[in-house]
Amino acid sequence: MATQEKVFPQKLSHKKYRAALRKEKRKRRRQNIARLRALAAPPEEEEDVSTDDQLTERLEIERQKLHEEWLLREEKAQEEFRLKKKKEEAARKQREEQERQIKLEWEEQQKKQREEEEQKLQEKRGREEAVQKMLDQAENDGTWQNPEPPKELRLEKYRASCPFYSKTGACRFGNRCSRKHDFPTSSPTLLVKSMFTTFGMEQCRRDDYDSDASLEYSEEETYQQFLDFYHDVLPEFKNVGKVIQFKVSCNLEPHLRGNVYVQYQSEEECQAALSLFNGRWYAGRQLQCEFCPVTRWKIAICGLYEMQKCPKGKHCNFLHVFRNPNNEFRDANRDVYLSPAWTGFSGKNSSDRRERKDHHEEYYGKPRTSHSSAHHSSKRNRESERKSPHRRKRSHKQETKGRERHSSRRGREEDSSPGPQSQSHRS
Repeated sequence: MATQEKVFPQKLSHKKYRAALRKEKRKRRRQNIARLRALAAPPEEEEDVSTDDQLTERLEIERQKLHEEWLLREEKAQEEFRLKKKKEEAARKQREEQERQIKLEWEEQQKKQREEEEQKLQEKRGREEAVQKMLDQAENDGTWQNPEPPKELRLEKYRASCPFYSKTGACRFGNRCSRKHDFPTSSPTLLVKSMFTTFGMEQCRRDDYDSDASLEYSEEETYQQFLDFYHDVLPEFKNVGKVIQFKVSCNLEPHLRGNVYVQYQSEEECQAALSLFNGRWYAGRQLQCEFCPVTRWKIAICGLYEMQKCPKGKHCNFLHVFRNPNNEFRDANRDVYLSPAWTGFSGKNSSDRRERKDHHEEYYGKPRTSHSSAHHSSKRNRESERKSPHRRKRSHKQETKGRERHSSRRGREEDSSPGPQSQSHRS
């Protein structure tokens, strides 16, 4: 009890005391098992000696095998190294040969260039000597004349034509444009810059970058102002000649704002209008007129503006124009005047339509009589005969008789129907 109390002091709790007691029992059990195993084990000194000899022999054999394998690997590595050296030497020789050939070619090329330069210098010297000889001869003769310039001499660099100027007659870059503006010397179209103005356009002119400057002015008011301008200005242009197109731009861009395009039938009429209107005053400002290259309006007018789908709005560089009242000059919108077929057959077709209209008014405008039914029946018979080709044709005598009967019947109708129409037929 004294030893237990010495090993386990009294300060431990019951739980810790039980744990320490179990640990001490396990320790004693392990010690007893180890003591029994040591007593039961036989002596192993002889076996240890024999196992050591066997281990040494095995290690020697393995070392010999490893040495032989290393010798084989070393021999193989030496062979690979010799092959690699041979390949590198062959590649170096081939590279040196290529460099030598390149150097020879370059030297030959340089030699040819030097020969060509020397030949050019000799030719230049020959020309200079010939010119000097000719000058000396001219000085000795006492007569001198400047040499003529080359025929195809172009002093300025070629520049492509500006597509916007050729299509709309105006470019937002003006004279600063990098492309060429082909100003026409004569044209059937007259351009009057910034002729049409409204209060909203004036506000936009003061501040081009303010997108809300014209919101307080409705499009109906602007269009009503355009109608007043249209009826005021168009008769003045028509006094000069026949106008086949009249367009007013409603763009807000400075180079298109308020531009008026007037297309005449001939260039002579346009020239007369230019001399008449250029420099005149209208609405407190002086007009600036010039010839315009625009003759085709389908490529000048923005196609998306008519469908109200233009993404740039009124800041587009193509023409946004007001719609003319009563769709006047609508044929020119489709470039009908440019078509040779339209110009060749328009007079004939209009005369044919006029003749048919006169005949219609002449026939249906006079008063009806009792013989009108007979006249209509004979007309229906003629139309039915014309439409049915399988009927038998009448003889020449029958046709003459029917024509005489019809003329006598028509004369009686005119005699029996007094009035201004019958008098006009008699005359």
